[in-house]
Amino acid sequence: MLNNQKELYSTKVYKDALAFALRAHGIQKTPEGLPYSFHICSVANEIINSLSIYSISYDEANMAIACALLHDVNEDTSTTVSKDTLELDNIDEVIAGVQALTKNEKLPTKQEQMEDSLDRLIIQPYCVQMVKLADRITNLAPAPLFWNKDKREAYVNEAKMILSSLKDSNDYLANKLQYKIDNYNIELNDDYLVFTSKNSQLILDKSHKNYLKTFKSINRLNEYLNHKLFDSWKNITKDNLDEYINNLDINYIKSNINQSDEKIENFINRIDTKVII
Repeated sequence: MLNNQKELYSTKVYKDALAFALRAHGIQKTPEGLPYSFHICSVANEIINSLSIYSISYDEANMAIACALLHDVNEDTSTTVSKDTLELDNIDEVIAGVQALTKNEKLPTKQEQMEDSLDRLIIQPYCVQMVKLADRITNLAPAPLFWNKDKREAYVNEAKMILSSLKDSNDYLANKLQYKIDNYNIELNDDYLVFTSKNSQLILDKSHKNYLKTFKSINRLNEYLNHKLFDSWKNITKDNLDEYINNLDINYIKSNINQSDEKIENFINRIDTKVII
């Protein structure tokens, strides 16, 4: 028999929102190769962990948890959170919250996208704003190995923007994000990234402005071809660059693809050969 103690949040809301998000994200992975559920559950976990420290109402907690679990659905999947696709209490408010947490990718730069999202979040209830704090806390784990210094630095600067705009929404999460920012390691000794194939390597210069675009194109092409081009990739430094003398170029990729379709052509066209040394 249930006692009269008040629950912090509704487990039904949690399960319904999570089930919807899992179906929407499908086989999507995190940059570390984990199921995407790891990320959204981590964000929700930050919200739940804060409830015993920074008190909000039962309805606000449910709103925050639902938005945490659903925050990437509109942006990263072909599904949209709407009244037609999901039944939740306060669904109108949840929809508005998820929309505010969704970047407008039609804007030309990431900074403009972030500024626009923050402008929309600042007029949302605190329980929605705190989801953005929890999201960036979760993402300020050690950076994916393929990120370069510019990407790491830009990510921390974004975190500072988020904290400046939304810090009033939840003192506990704001302080935790500040700690993450202060302890994030931007400076790493990782000058180059090497894709390996048997006894040869494709070396990318991580300082090049188009490095990340090129890395993603090569990695996705490799996955699309079921890893027929490269076995793995790893970071190296200037000090051991000479060990990788049998470096390949874009011609290796083209010569080892025995098929042609539009998706492959799109991947190849996005590879900047100036990044390859």
